[in-house]
Amino acid sequence: MTSRRLSTRIGAAAFIALAIGTMSACKDLGTPVADPSHPVGTGHAPGHGQPSASATPSGTGAIGSAGPSGSPTATPSTSKSSSGGGGTNNPPGNDHPPYTVAGFPDNTNTGYPHGVAGDTRAPVTLTAYTGPMTITKAGTVIDSKIVNGALTINAHNVVIKNSLLKVVNASAINSADDNNNLLVEDTEITGQGKDSSTGGIALISRTGYTLLRVNAHDSGDITRMDGHAAIQDSWLHDPSGTNGAQHNDVIQSTNATYIRILHNRLENPHQQTSCILLKADLGPISNVVVDSNLMAGGGYSFYWYDANDYSKHISNGTISNNRFLRAPNGGFFAKGGMYGPEAFRATTSPAWSNNAWQDTGQAIAM
Repeated sequence: MTSRRLSTRIGAAAFIALAIGTMSACKDLGTPVADPSHPVGTGHAPGHGQPSASATPSGTGAIGSAGPSGSPTATPSTSKSSSGGGGTNNPPGNDHPPYTVAGFPDNTNTGYPHGVAGDTRAPVTLTAYTGPMTITKAGTVIDSKIVNGALTINAHNVVIKNSLLKVVNASAINSADDNNNLLVEDTEITGQGKDSSTGGIALISRTGYTLLRVNAHDSGDITRMDGHAAIQDSWLHDPSGTNGAQHNDVIQSTNATYIRILHNRLENPHQQTSCILLKADLGPISNVVVDSNLMAGGGYSFYWYDANDYSKHISNGTISNNRFLRAPNGGFFAKGGMYGPEAFRATTSPAWSNNAWQDTGQAIAM
């Protein structure tokens, strides 16, 4: 839907990490205004506002069922197929694989398989990676390796699977070509909590990639999705570093033409800043699907924002079937995020449907 009236939700803080490549700088989230033709202010105080009366979720049912304890459950397809197909709980459209894990992702079905109780995948034995850190050969496969250091992907159709990537104060994967078609699956990626940057370094950056059953954690930011990228069936969590001034995002985009965020567990225990931040600072953002994710934490868990001066816009989005965790039923904050589950400041609203609290199944209005 398109409307010149803005939601009255207000961002959680005035400054946020703006990753340029893999590094970040401070960025003003601004404050909503009644008319986008007027510049956005720079107020620092968080606010709560009232939900827009024009947006009503279509349905209140949960993905699966959640008892009073709020234990996350879901009922996606459990097919292991990685191409096309139907299924009872597929993402919108026919250009994506069915969801490949039952329930929401966790340590039993993401990362490299290494015999964790409850993991039905065959364990792998890792050996040290001794190949080039800059990949220039198309079709390169990195399988069952421990990679210490940053990989730069300058080739198409590269596959990283069943592996462990470890970095210190750096991005683990750098992909700058929308057409790289990089696949990272069944792999753990860690920044080891040693990101000392001011803004936050994204472990996976920036475009031309798909993550499938990835467990990524412990850097200032976890992923950056600018351009063309997809994240599915993955557990992205615990953005962290050594600098207390960081503004942590699990997933961040500032300029994109194709984003798919599908059936992931996204956790940010900090008041700064998000599980998903979509904000058109560097260019327009369009063609967005955010479906069947479990989110907990951040200032707000989910942001949908135009640029502060409304010179660049976010549009053409479908936000559906997502669940938000809150304390004391499995989340970090009583409101999902510190200030609430979602924040909107854009001239075009996404299609918002069947998004609800995980513990009760109660619909969350946009």
